[in-house]
Amino acid sequence: MEGIKVEGGAVCGVETDRGFIRTNRVLSAVAGYTPRITQMVGVRTPLVIQPLQACVTEPLKPWLDQIVVSANLHLYVSQSSRGELVMGAALDPYELHSERSTLDFVEGLADHLLDLFPFLGGVKVNRQWAGMSDMTPDFSPIMGRTPVAGFYLDSGWGTWGFKATPVCGTTMAYTLVHGHEHELIRSFTLDRFEQFALVGEKGAASVGH
Repeated sequence: MEGIKVEGGAVCGVETDRGFIRTNRVLSAVAGYTPRITQMVGVRTPLVIQPLQACVTEPLKPWLDQIVVSANLHLYVSQSSRGELVMGAALDPYELHSERSTLDFVEGLADHLLDLFPFLGGVKVNRQWAGMSDMTPDFSPIMGRTPVAGFYLDSGWGTWGFKATPVCGTTMAYTLVHGHEHELIRSFTLDRFEQFALVGEKGAASVGH
């Protein structure tokens, strides 16, 4: 997508590399790329983007059959069906539109992991990666209408959006069809920040993000 056309305060189409698509409804659900989309229509949000990193080890014989989360050490670890340990930690402590992983992250994570499981000292890390998390001041998503008629947001899920994907699809589809928010998401509209009606969900991810 190259742009969103707005006339008279309402969406009227989308510019793509294959031409113009006329539409009166556009839903933005692009996580860490949200500020790039909202800029196209002149909508301001309180979102900040922070990298969130993770890594996996070489495969091991099965020994961990559940996810282990430590709020004090800011990490989680589980074992995949292939035997890899999947590990992650808190958000990087800076705002940055980047998907680059860092040595500092994996060193700190390994140090904390060995506090929990010292016997993993010889295990090799196979790969690591980073994604962009869209964070709101109250750690709750932004869902529903915006000041631009026909432009809808589903963003601000930060580090735990995948868990809510099914209900997101249902409630946002309802919102687009009916032109008003589904009852389950009325608390998550963008205008709550103007009304100081924040919804605190910082503990939802079970890790101290």
